[in-house]
Amino acid sequence: MLVRRGEHTDLEARAKAEAADSVVTRDYYTQRPQIRLTGDPAPSENPTEITLDGNDVARLVECALRHPAANMRYAVLAAIWNHPDSFRQILQFGLAAPPAFPELRQIVAEELVKSSPKPEFPASKSGDTLLPRMPRPAHLKGRTE
Repeated sequence: MLVRRGEHTDLEARAKAEAADSVVTRDYYTQRPQIRLTGDPAPSENPTEITLDGNDVARLVECALRHPAANMRYAVLAAIWNHPDSFRQILQFGLAAPPAFPELRQIVAEELVKSSPKPEFPASKSGDTLLPRMPRPAHLKGRTE
């Protein structure tokens, strides 16, 4: 993490991210979950603490997903892939996407067609059987049908 304090810049400032207590709004109907970032302080300083709410995190993730550098996008994807419940939730949403998301429905349909197993032996041309053609026994080789 890069931290700037006036004219001083810490290029390799380490930070710890942890879940913070949710904040209840003034109307008592909404809880806003938060994440706390705490920087490792230099020996002579007080620790720096930043608290992000859900909207802040959503903006950060959206920015990371639209970032021109592929490594930034891969960082978000790796975090999702490494958390099976998040991956499951995204996959379930894609499989049952509401009609308001036709692009997602189309992408899921295309990927399912691509990944569906192909039959090992195609059905015969006559269509009367699903069994694969077997080679002729040795005593029948050379005969015509």
